[in-house]
This record gives sequence, C-alpha cells and structure tokens, in this order.
Amino acid sequence: MSTLKAFHKDPRTVAREIPGVFDAIFPQLSPSVVAYFNATRINPEMCDPIDEEVIESSSLAKAMLFELAIARAELLMEEHEPNDVWTDCLNTALLRQRVYFDAQLPDYLEEDDKIVAEQIAQNLVDILRDLERARKSTTVVQSPKIPGFQWIATGNGDFSLGATIIEVKCGRRNFSAADYRQVLIYWLLSYLSSLEADTVEYTEIILINPRRNQVVALTIEEMLRLVASGRSKIEIAQMFSSLVSEHVMRLANE
Repeated sequence: MSTLKAFHKDPRTVAREIPGVFDAIFPQLSPSVVAYFNATRINPEMCDPIDEEVIESSSLAKAMLFELAIARAELLMEEHEPNDVWTDCLNTALLRQRVYFDAQLPDYLEEDDKIVAEQIAQNLVDILRDLERARKSTTVVQSPKIPGFQWIATGNGDFSLGATIIEVKCGRRNFSAADYRQVLIYWLLSYLSSLEADTVEYTEIILINPRRNQVVALTIEEMLRLVASGRSKIEIAQMFSSLVSEHVMRLANE
C-alpha cells in the first residue's frame, strides 16, 4: 500500500483531527474572529427554534438524531416518500454515522424520535427553499463532491447552491472554530481543484443550525481577509500543499 493510500482521510476528518495545519494557514481564526462571524447570524422568520424539551424527548443519541433529521430533509427536498420513510432515513443516517463513529442501529424509532427529526428537517427544508428563492438561477444540490488532494480523499459536503457550500450543524451552542475550519478546507480543496481542472471554486459558505434556527452566510473573501494574515489565495494553496506533504511524511517516519 502506498504512503498516500495508507493515510487517506476525508476532508471532514482532516478539519477535525489535524487543526495544526489550519493554525499555520489561518492563524487568525481566533475566538474573537469566530465570535464576529457568529454575530452575523440571522434567524429566518419562517422557522422557530426547536424547544430543548422536545430535543430531550428523543431517546436517540444526539448525533444519530440529527443525522436522521438531515436524511429526512433530503427526502422532503426531493419530494420523495418511500414506502417506509423512517427506515429509509434511519439506514441513511447509520451509513453516514459509521464513516466517523462506531454507530449502532437502534432497534426501532420511538414516536418522539420521529417528531423531533421531522421538526428539525422541516426547519432545514424551509431555510434551503428560502435560499433557493433568493438565488433564482440555482437549486440546492445534496451531498456535493469535495475534491481530494494528495492524501486527502474525495468527500462530500451537506448541500451546495451554485458556488455556495452549505453545511448543517445541530449543536446547542453557536458555531465553533471547528465548524469554520471545516468549511474553509472545503473552499481550499475546491480552489486547488479549480486550478487544475474546470471545477467550481466555492466563493461563499453558509452554516445552518435548524435546531436553533440560525444561519451564518459569509463570502470566502471576507473570511480570508480576517483569518489568513494577508496571504493571497495562491499563497494559501502553496502553503497548504507543503504542509500536507510534510504531515504525511512525518507520519510515515514515526
């Protein structure tokens, strides 16, 4: 097995587990900058936050519950209702959870689980449809491809809308530095791919929390101005390329 194949990781894992790479490239992604990004959030009028008592009524692990809600939202976006909606959603959620965690399939879904997942899913769908209406020439794409690079495997985001990458988080708190690192690597991988081929470079990120009814939308230009210490996009790409090469060689020699 080659060195690159031995260390292949998807973009989401890289953003979560190797923050040092990002600390070097985006040294100004500080708590104060994260707080600034979060201060730009809006609360769409067509939705309401999900009450915490409703969330707690579900017996599912929270990660599985929210993955279930996203799977349900995808069916609603497709206007597709399989014969057994919740079995379909549960299988999709389990498949995705097992990529990152040793997830176990629940024996069955309680009615409360379905009610909570449906409410979160409906909030997400309402927000996505509103974004589509605001950008009349584009439609939401599910699971957009995130290009790979060197030992970073090809992955998938949650949704995209033209040159906008959309990620969904369902935490009880504000978006975190890890959330912004994730969308920044998605942008960077799309930019590197666009330099080599005729692919889309993401120019905007949107983070959605349908649980709290919060949306943050930022242009990549604005984000880089605040987190990249004045480096140009090509300088960021060159530095990233060097760092990921050094990282895998260091691991190979340990």
